[in-house]
Amino acid sequence: MEQLVGVHGIGQHYESRPQLVKEWEPALRGGLEMANDRRPPNPFNFDLAFYGDLFRPDPDADGKGAADEDFPARLDDIDPDELAELTEAVEEIVTPADLAIVKAEAESGKGIRLEVDTGVPVPVACLIGAVERRFPPASGVLFLGDLRQVRKYLRDQKVKAEIDEITAAAAAAADVLIGHSLGSIVAYEFLRQHPGHSVRLLVTLGSPLGLRMVRKRIPVGRVGDAEWVNIRDRHDPVAAAGRLSQWYQGVADRQAANGSDAHGAAPYLTSKTCGRAILDILPGLGR
Repeated sequence: MEQLVGVHGIGQHYESRPQLVKEWEPALRGGLEMANDRRPPNPFNFDLAFYGDLFRPDPDADGKGAADEDFPARLDDIDPDELAELTEAVEEIVTPADLAIVKAEAESGKGIRLEVDTGVPVPVACLIGAVERRFPPASGVLFLGDLRQVRKYLRDQKVKAEIDEITAAAAAAADVLIGHSLGSIVAYEFLRQHPGHSVRLLVTLGSPLGLRMVRKRIPVGRVGDAEWVNIRDRHDPVAAAGRLSQWYQGVADRQAANGSDAHGAAPYLTSKTCGRAILDILPGLGR
C-alpha cells in the first residue's frame, strides 16, 4: 500500500502527531477525491513527521512561564541581526513604496502603534505593516513568525539535527512526501541528505524555499529521482518569493486558491491541484 508522509510547518508546539494526522489525512483525502472526479481514493497509509514539541516552551526556563517564552509568536525580542535578516526577507515580497508609507505613518503617529499596544518595536511594526499592505490581514505577523522558526531551524544545528532525524525516521519508506511551510524545507533537506530515498514525489505547499535567507544556507539543487510539485497561493506571503523553478531544478510550479486562509495547510491539502499532483504519480489511488 502506498505510503504518504507529511511534514508540518510552524506553530504546532502545543499539538501532537496524532492530532495533526487527524487534521491532515481527511484534508488530503478530500483533495484526492476532488482530483478523482469526486470518487473516494483507494486506501493508502498516511503518517506525519512531528517535531513541534521541540519548539514547546520550557515552563521552568529562567523561572518564566510558557506565555513569557513562547516562540516564534512573540515579536518583541528580535535582536539586530535577526531584524536585518527579516527586513531583507520583507523587502523581497513588498515594494519600497510599501515600506516608505508605513515608516512615514509610524513617524507621524498615524499608523498602528504596535510598540505601544503590544510591545513590538517600531521597526518590526513597520515590517508587519508593509506586508499587510500587500497581503491579507494578520499576514505580517504570520510571515515574521514563520521566518523566525525557519531561521532557527537553519541556524540552530542541535534543533536541525533533531528535526532531520525525526523526518528521516518517518519518511524512510515514503512514496510521497508533503511539506507545508517550514516543513517544505525540512522535506527538501531529507531528500537532499538521503540520495537513496524511496520518495517518488515531493509536494511543497506554501514554501519559503525561494527566500534568500533560506537559499544562502542550504544547497540549491535537485531532489534525486523524485518528481517535485510546488503549490502556492499568490496571496500567501510565506511563498511570495515566487516560482521555485527559478532556483531549483526540476520543479513544476502550480497555483492554488485558498481563500482567506492563504497559508493554511488544510486549504492546500484539499485543493484539486494537490490531489492531481499525487494521482499523476500514484494513479492506482484513483482506480
